[in-house]
Amino acid sequence: MTTTITNRPAPWWLRELAHGRAAYEELLGWPVSVQVGNRVLIVSISSSIAALTMPAALGAAVREELTVALQDGPVLTDPEGSRWTFLTRPAECLRPGVATELAKVQVNLAPRGGHVVVPTAPTMGPAPVGTAWRWIEAPSPGRPLPPAYPVIAVTRRLTERTDLAA
Repeated sequence: MTTTITNRPAPWWLRELAHGRAAYEELLGWPVSVQVGNRVLIVSISSSIAALTMPAALGAAVREELTVALQDGPVLTDPEGSRWTFLTRPAECLRPGVATELAKVQVNLAPRGGHVVVPTAPTMGPAPVGTAWRWIEAPSPGRPLPPAYPVIAVTRRLTERTDLAA
């Protein structure tokens, strides 16, 4: 019995994901993996990358204040545009209860060892709402991620005085 092997080219979406993964590693040095089953790229939450996800309205207000304070960094949104994720350097030590306080206003800190979906390319590009993860603010090669503390502080301050989290 002879087994015949037929070589077929990889599907376009897999080639696109592989190209995106290579771009993240070459341009930014991020630990990005391909999740073939979901057809997405993910970045691992580690000792070098942290993520805070929040409702889009709150995210827009937080981003605005961080930009004014020159503490802005990469921000991405889910396909629906309803949740924004800020990528930062990890917070070394958070006061007990801060993560719980943030969770009450729908702000989640990704746990170390977890992962976050990232857009297919580390640069801004066309991606219609409702179809793909996309950058609100793309990462910049050679620019380190901002610290987590300003994102957390601005988020806490804004949610203490407004209904932006709801």
